[in-house]
Amino acid sequence: MELLPPLPSVIIAALADSKQNKGTLMSVLAPVVRHYVFSSPRVRRCVAGGVVAGVFAAMASGFGLPVIIQKVLPVVFGKEPPPPVLQEWLSRHIAPEHMDMALLWGAALFIPLIMAVRGISTYLNTYLLTKGGMMALSDMRTDLFARLQWLSFSFHDRRSRGDIMTTVIQYTQNVQQGMIAVLNDLVLQPLTLVAAAAYLVYVALTSHAGAMLLGNLIISAACIPLIHFVGKKLVKHVRKALVGMNVITSIVEETLSAQREVRAFNLEHLREKMLREAIRHFNRILIMVAAWQQALAPLVEIVTALALSYALFHGAHDGLTLEQFSAIATAFYFCYDPVKRLGATANSCQMIRVGIEGINQILLAKDETPEPDNPLSLPHPTPGAVDFRGVNFSYVEDTPVLRDITVSVPAGQVVALVGPSGSGKTTFINLVCRFYDVNSGSVEIDGVDVRRLTRAERTGAIALVSQFAALFRGTIRDNIRVGSPNASADEVERAAERARVDEFALQDPAGYDRMLEEGGAGLSGGQRQRVSIARAFLKNAPILILDEATSALDMKSEAAIQQSLEELAKGHTTFIIAHRFSTIRMAQRILVFEQGRIVADGTHESLYNDCMLYRHLYDEQVRQAKEGKECAC
Repeated sequence: MELLPPLPSVIIAALADSKQNKGTLMSVLAPVVRHYVFSSPRVRRCVAGGVVAGVFAAMASGFGLPVIIQKVLPVVFGKEPPPPVLQEWLSRHIAPEHMDMALLWGAALFIPLIMAVRGISTYLNTYLLTKGGMMALSDMRTDLFARLQWLSFSFHDRRSRGDIMTTVIQYTQNVQQGMIAVLNDLVLQPLTLVAAAAYLVYVALTSHAGAMLLGNLIISAACIPLIHFVGKKLVKHVRKALVGMNVITSIVEETLSAQREVRAFNLEHLREKMLREAIRHFNRILIMVAAWQQALAPLVEIVTALALSYALFHGAHDGLTLEQFSAIATAFYFCYDPVKRLGATANSCQMIRVGIEGINQILLAKDETPEPDNPLSLPHPTPGAVDFRGVNFSYVEDTPVLRDITVSVPAGQVVALVGPSGSGKTTFINLVCRFYDVNSGSVEIDGVDVRRLTRAERTGAIALVSQFAALFRGTIRDNIRVGSPNASADEVERAAERARVDEFALQDPAGYDRMLEEGGAGLSGGQRQRVSIARAFLKNAPILILDEATSALDMKSEAAIQQSLEELAKGHTTFIIAHRFSTIRMAQRILVFEQGRIVADGTHESLYNDCMLYRHLYDEQVRQAKEGKECAC
């Protein structure tokens, strides 16, 4: 099955450029909007339709309603004659005795017409922009998830699982909610403001209200520093809130993934206390976020009230009629209401900025095991020989884990890796799989450096059976087919029989179509391990890695699975990591690790005679076996 590609280079470049621009609001938002809105035809169509609808809604609100108040209502109530053009048309088509009724009907129809245009356009504006925003954010979430699967193990080692989960779920949720709110108001409100301002300009040019309008503009400028101040405070507390959510998620994830330890050591109350304190701290921050979110609206309303008071004073002083003042006040409302909403939109933009900054930590993270520019291919069929040539490796700088490893494993050889905990055995296997890149030297499969192989080529040559079998939500058949997604039903069932999965699967009426919950709940440890072995049988890769494949099982389960493992290893280059020496009896060769070096290489007999460390490890297990603490060696 082909893996998802890495994040498109265009968005990587754009986001990287925004990072260099010191993280200003527009530099953070612009590349995201360019890639996820303008580069997607389906999103672009929705946004374009929403913008057009917003234009009509804005004109109907900001210009249409004041015109109704100033021009239409005075005509209906007989205070002013209709415009000359309308009056001439009416006189040609309507008798004088029906003129008043015609004007009344015209006004009565004009008002719902304007409101219908406003209502339908506002609905389409909100619906289309919301739809476009949701599609854009769905694409972002998919890219984020795909990126996480392509980033190296080094990245995952540095980030807690709770932190990553918060980013994928909470950060994207904040961006989605903020983006929808912004898209809803960022088009409609500025256009409404422009339309209302256009009407005020028209009034200023056709009346003596210019001084009043200038005064209102000066008063309205007070909104700008208010919006800026509230936005800065909001960003500060939103960042704290997201950190608090990270802490809560980490505590919950740690506790649920270690239920046995929590209950065995009676840690329930301690973990509850930790979570309670984290939630209290988080709630205090959320209260501050809510306080600053709601602070802007009343501040802008106070400014609006001052401006209307100023307009009332000057309007009365300048002799404006009630209709003229009402129209101007309505236009002022449609100027200040968008300002208030745009202030809230600015706050939403700041929240989006914080979310995108967190998301960028994943999207812009360096891939430490990148795909090669000019990949090579393995020979087909692939023999599976593995060579380490002068390999040095460390997870943390200046703390070497493997030192000067040089070893060749011929195709088809079964090799066991033994040594104390932390001696480098698992790291050796990680480098074969290229979960990490070496600091120096090279790891080769059939003479090809693993760094020159594509991920699909490399993973296709390796089958892994680990200590804890990872089963996914789905049927037993689906979980076996992970080893070869295109395998037929017969091939899946043959692999299941070789791994003895049929012994328990066929006892259920659903057979191989039995649904498994998360982690294979409902199956024993031995049964889950057999499903994992069946995957390896189905994949039939030239290189097989058994990483503590039976260490979590009891003696009876281990003995049954050991037979399957021995059959699986036939004809494959096999690496076995095991603390139990009983599981490495099939090994043709044993590598002994100590402090990151291979200190001995040979068979059991030669190592027992010549390697003090190996003899000590073996004798210790024999002693424990006699005491009944371990299975017999």
